[in-house]
Amino acid sequence: MPDDYNLLNLGGLTSLVKNVNVSLWGNEVLLECIYDPTGAQLPYSLVFQDCREIMWEVHDEEEVKEPLADLIGFHLGENAHRKAALIHTDIFEISILYGSFSIHKGENLNAEDLETEVLVSPAQAVV
Repeated sequence: MPDDYNLLNLGGLTSLVKNVNVSLWGNEVLLECIYDPTGAQLPYSLVFQDCREIMWEVHDEEEVKEPLADLIGFHLGENAHRKAALIHTDIFEISILYGSFSIHKGENLNAEDLETEVLVSPAQAVV
């Protein structure tokens, strides 16, 4: 993917979005995903916190009942509410203006012992 997908440190295979959970009156957005859906099917979550603005667009109304959406593009934007993250799938696109972002990887995403990686925005990344 020619975007920020490699910042997730998942590898070169594709991902699917299983669910989007908006909580705390829109202050937190959690995307439940599956990496390598045809192989290992490793679960992970993208968590955006301190959200100020969420914009949602459904592209394909005929596909809204599908259980999984293909992750087509991922742009992290910039944290501290500077530039919105953009997640593009074959069914929907969501834009999130957020304060902080983290990724949670593991078998049981509800457990307290999640592996968590806090990522910096592309503008803060050292190349």
